[in-house]
Amino acid sequence: MNFLKYSLLRLGILIVVFVISMYVGAGLILSGIAAVVAAFAICYIFFPKLHLAASQDFHRWIDRSPRPKNRVAMEDQEVEDSYTDQQARKDI
Repeated sequence: MNFLKYSLLRLGILIVVFVISMYVGAGLILSGIAAVVAAFAICYIFFPKLHLAASQDFHRWIDRSPRPKNRVAMEDQEVEDSYTDQQARKDI
């Protein structure tokens, strides 16, 4: 949910800065560049807690791994992990 809030905040700032720049007459390309830079800087400087929470939400969403549902599969996974760790230590 924090990721959505942060994204919408950043998009809103981007749109506002773009519209203001176009109204001033900065041109399409310059307005776009100014809007992207301003939205990034404003959100990064003034909303660090929301930025951190959004990145943690995004990381949790990406890092999901399926968990085995039964106990035997979990034990097998633990044995395989320990064997892999032992083999990796032997290589060093």
